[in-house]
Amino acid sequence: MSDRRYCPRCRCTVVVKSGFHRGKQRWVCRRCGYQFTDTNSASGIQEKKKFSAVLLYGHGYSFRTVAQLLGTCAHSVLRWVCDFVDTTCSKPAPGTAVVIVVDEMWHYLGRKANKLWIWTAIDRDTGRLVDWECGGRDATTFVQLLRRLQRWGVRLFCTDDYVVYESELTAGRHYQGKDMTVEAERTHSRLRHWLARFRRRTCVVSRSKDMVDRSIALFAYLHVDGRNCPERHRLQLV
Repeated sequence: MSDRRYCPRCRCTVVVKSGFHRGKQRWVCRRCGYQFTDTNSASGIQEKKKFSAVLLYGHGYSFRTVAQLLGTCAHSVLRWVCDFVDTTCSKPAPGTAVVIVVDEMWHYLGRKANKLWIWTAIDRDTGRLVDWECGGRDATTFVQLLRRLQRWGVRLFCTDDYVVYESELTAGRHYQGKDMTVEAERTHSRLRHWLARFRRRTCVVSRSKDMVDRSIALFAYLHVDGRNCPERHRLQLV
């Protein structure tokens, strides 16, 4: 395990000394300003273990497999992943996206008979996964996503020929054709590659819609949006 110090909050390794507390070295993060004690202590080792669990899950290992590798239980891995996503992997703040590519992919929730549809919105120019919505393959779910996308000032939506898009998007701001949804299909392929729960296997289902949403947020953070600064992932896995 690397002994390089890092910020427990943002995982940045640019930290400087900031005095002592009860005989232990204090550090301050140059990125977010968070102050903490030496991460080489027992608590620091535990933080590295938690972060290793998040990385392993985010690179295709199941909760049970991660638990076996790290010598813990699957419930702890689940809790660590949820805590990391809830505090770190927020959706991008609204900005300017001239062209948005929207497409949907399926997943199972609870059992094979219950199909969950994941609608994704991708900035065509940057490839960022700017937003997503989980629900049915119907207009109600798409409208929920569309309302949030209004904050991005989108000039053009690119979709396939699914009837919901034609009924909900206005003419002049909507282009239909598979030739413009390649970026979304590529992102869906990477999502199924990197996260075990989304692979096309009949035995893989999710128990919670919230966990599906968190998994997509982690995938976007690690593999798509470019917000994962390399110094955050320079830690070696325990």
